[in-house]
Amino acid sequence: MFSYIVRRVVYGAVTLLALSFIVFMLLQAAGSPLDRLALNPRLENSFIEEVTRLWGLDQPLLVQYWKWLTNYVQPIDFSPQNVIPWITLAVAAGASIATWKFVERRYRPAYYLGIVLIAAMVALRNMNIEFDWGISFNSGSTKVWDEVFIRAGATFRLGLTALALSLVVGIALGVYQALRQYSFFDQLGTFASFVAFSTPVFVVGVALQTYVAFRFEEWTGVKLFFVAGMTGDNYASLSFMGQMGDILRHLTLPALSIALISFAGYSRFQRASMLEVMRSDYLRTAKAKGLPRRTIIVKHALRNALIPIVTLASINVAFIIGGAIITESIFGWPGLGRKYIEALGVVDFPVIMAIVLVIGIGVVVMNIIADILYGVLDPRVRYE
Repeated sequence: MFSYIVRRVVYGAVTLLALSFIVFMLLQAAGSPLDRLALNPRLENSFIEEVTRLWGLDQPLLVQYWKWLTNYVQPIDFSPQNVIPWITLAVAAGASIATWKFVERRYRPAYYLGIVLIAAMVALRNMNIEFDWGISFNSGSTKVWDEVFIRAGATFRLGLTALALSLVVGIALGVYQALRQYSFFDQLGTFASFVAFSTPVFVVGVALQTYVAFRFEEWTGVKLFFVAGMTGDNYASLSFMGQMGDILRHLTLPALSIALISFAGYSRFQRASMLEVMRSDYLRTAKAKGLPRRTIIVKHALRNALIPIVTLASINVAFIIGGAIITESIFGWPGLGRKYIEALGVVDFPVIMAIVLVIGIGVVVMNIIADILYGVLDPRVRYE
């Protein structure tokens, strides 16, 4: 298991390297960044000369890519304040290897994942990390890391909320449709899923703003949801519960606009997978043994029927982030999507490359988590 995770991390790093090279070359095909810097009246000549020297903008393309890569990936700091976190990670890795024989096979993936997550949290809380991804070519003063890090948190808050909503609703709907196959509810759910899947995300977003926010406030006189921003102007002065309520009132509609489209695919896959599992031989054996219906459905059928959903969810992360780009523009959400569109408009190379890599890292991490969950859901999965 440990060696498999290491291999997947290496494959993920190679994938990110290839992704960065392809995106870098595509951006270069849109025009030289040096020419665009010269056309920006807000940038001083001293800044342009410093950026040209740091990023090698007057050098051949491969040299520029190498300069970008070496500036982007900082060397590991083994200073005294960072020694303890690295020791923590090493001890956690050694403990997981030394104790794997004492853990039941089907629980090993979750065991390894828990140790790694706990060790990473302890390490990050005590580690002095500084990322230098350069200065935005458009502003000439704003650090790329500061912009991307703040906006990445907003985008992943929106995307993960939408993913959770779509999974909960989609799985529940798919299971119920499979148990009530060809019933009126099954046919209604199928029709609703196809309509939701066929509707563009911007149409859903505008409809939610119009009818759920504006019309509801007009009819009832109560402002239940907000249609712009991530928090209100008085957010800092609110209590903890008030802040949570303010976040939910801003988050609900944009998350629903993405989730309503995603849940359609999950419900269809869950229904088909559940029907296939319900017809399997081991389910018939469980019924013949007289096991309770709830145990048969939840413990035996649903667990194995979730495997295709895990695969679909790991692939769907890129789609959800892509949908977030449009949704963030509609709802004024301060995430990576809006910044990505702004950076594309002015061809801000450092910002575009940083956002692409952040999204790529999210997709790679989700695929690794999905592979680990295969072993949790199905004990027959082997990683050797």
